[in-house]
Amino acid sequence: MNDSNYIHKIKVPIFSSEIKDRTEGGLFEFNNYNSLIDYIKSKIDKFNESKKVVTQSKSSKVKEMQISKIEYFDSEFEKVPTLLLKVTAYNTNLLDGFVEIDEKKELKSTDKVGSDTNFMLIYPCIFGPSTDKFSYQFKFFVYDDPTKDSHEIISICKLVSNKILDIKIRNLKLDNILKELHEDKILENVEIHLSSQYEEADDPDIKMKKYLVKSKVSKITKNNYKDIPSEKFENLLNQTDGSFIRRTFKLVKNKREIKITQEYKSDLNKLSNSIEEIFNSQYELNQEDLKNIFEKGFVLKNLELALRDFYKQNQ
Repeated sequence: MNDSNYIHKIKVPIFSSEIKDRTEGGLFEFNNYNSLIDYIKSKIDKFNESKKVVTQSKSSKVKEMQISKIEYFDSEFEKVPTLLLKVTAYNTNLLDGFVEIDEKKELKSTDKVGSDTNFMLIYPCIFGPSTDKFSYQFKFFVYDDPTKDSHEIISICKLVSNKILDIKIRNLKLDNILKELHEDKILENVEIHLSSQYEEADDPDIKMKKYLVKSKVSKITKNNYKDIPSEKFENLLNQTDGSFIRRTFKLVKNKREIKITQEYKSDLNKLSNSIEEIFNSQYELNQEDLKNIFEKGFVLKNLELALRDFYKQNQ
């Protein structure tokens, strides 16, 4: 495909924090949006003043992702204050690779490769009319521009939420999801990723069999389905016979995605479930737009389009 004909897009995955009661933390004296935004600002100010970096690393990988600075900008949507965050994040502890500008330079473990244009918009929500008793929640609109790796920008935003803002991303309960699916009766779009592993010592294609100690085959299957009755889907979800190591169900309705991941631990006896809710919006860009994708006004315009789109679907 000719690069000039390729359509670039801005994607806006949307995550929700856990819903908290005021009495759980006692963080806010009044049930107004400004107090929620002020809480976010105070956490960011404290982080910036500390001059510390927040690190995320995977146990099996040497490379680390770090966050060193966050800027914020006040904005507003339908008379509700919002906050745009601009995050500086980079990868370090790189033991391999190089960068070439005028000349080739091998990367060292102390070098940093990153960006200071990682954006997310925070929208506060309040439930309940009383100043003494109310619940609150935050919506995170992630600016996934075409220069970024989607997984990495989402990881950056979740790291900011969990480790800097001390706000946990909402963890959905399976019972509530199943109840919701029963109401739909028919699931329009379902995608299932299945990872399995089994021994295959008798495979005729195996060479040097007399030296073979052990042989395992890993297999990944991806299937797409339409119009599955919710009852049949629940039956499949409950079939945990050990025929898989990990499987992921993605249920898509309009721009909302529910992702259910089931994974067996190393002993294959304990099955863990994790559920994630994502709202995805995306907008096409032209060549002129690409020059402005990091301009604050352009970023806000696209994130507010997603915000408007989100609330139109959830009214």
